[in-house]
Amino acid sequence: MKMVFSDLPENADDAPSANNSEVLTIGVDELIKDIKEMIEDDANHKEKLSTYLTTIEKQIESQNKLDLQNVDRDAIKKLIEKHPYFKNPNSYHIRMITIMKYLKKKQVDISIPDFDLLVDEIIQTIDGVTKVADGKYKKKSK
Repeated sequence: MKMVFSDLPENADDAPSANNSEVLTIGVDELIKDIKEMIEDDANHKEKLSTYLTTIEKQIESQNKLDLQNVDRDAIKKLIEKHPYFKNPNSYHIRMITIMKYLKKKQVDISIPDFDLLVDEIIQTIDGVTKVADGKYKKKSK
């Protein structure tokens, strides 16, 4: 087990927050995994560490939601509509992975958690587009 912190704080209030850049550069997933292993090994710190983990996980979730809410949906929709498939649809469907690659090529940050779900919602709002299957869309040609 690789230990991220050698000294744990005395209480959860003294623990570094998830907004602290030191914690985020270490690797939050690795930090949580290490602390969970320590909880199993040492029953004395179980409640304190459990509270600390819950706090960190809530902060991470709220940050992910904020990142997703800050995405400009109209700009993404305009980019998707400029994709060659949506300009000249054919009888075959287009896949979500193709659209995500296109957005990445257009310098859109697709690494935001749950960004694919947002793109799914946006694609379904485009006129004439129907969802054929999971991650597959078809646009009616004019």
